[in-house]
Amino acid sequence: MNVQKKIKLTALTCEDLKIFSYLCQDGIFSKDELMFDKKEGFFLATFSRYCWEKNKKNTLKDSKINYRVISGMQIKNVKKVDYINFDNVLDINFLNLLSISYKSKKITLHFSSSVEIILIIDKVFGVIEDIDIPWPTKFKPSHK
Repeated sequence: MNVQKKIKLTALTCEDLKIFSYLCQDGIFSKDELMFDKKEGFFLATFSRYCWEKNKKNTLKDSKINYRVISGMQIKNVKKVDYINFDNVLDINFLNLLSISYKSKKITLHFSSSVEIILIIDKVFGVIEDIDIPWPTKFKPSHK
């Protein structure tokens, strides 16, 4: 029986966020599934994550098998959220994550079309977790 492993990781440092960035690159985020709870101080998002960690050859067919999985991201200790260039993509419901960076108590989610979500935080504390099991897809993100 093939048991698919789910990822659940915690970030406590800016170095940990680099791993988040790698694992979440090319994630597809719905603008409707982004939430900031100011009272509790956390940012939450669910998204379709491309499984870079599973990107290996299928020995039976000698071709690449690609996977995606529904994942959740929670960043705690958030004081404020700034949405940059959201007005430029009002007619687009989905955002493609390019990377996650950290500098001066700010975690920035960088999306295509120059969209950014900037989380102003007290200290780094984040979690990503696969919610479902990965499913195969023939599509693989390409980078130029």
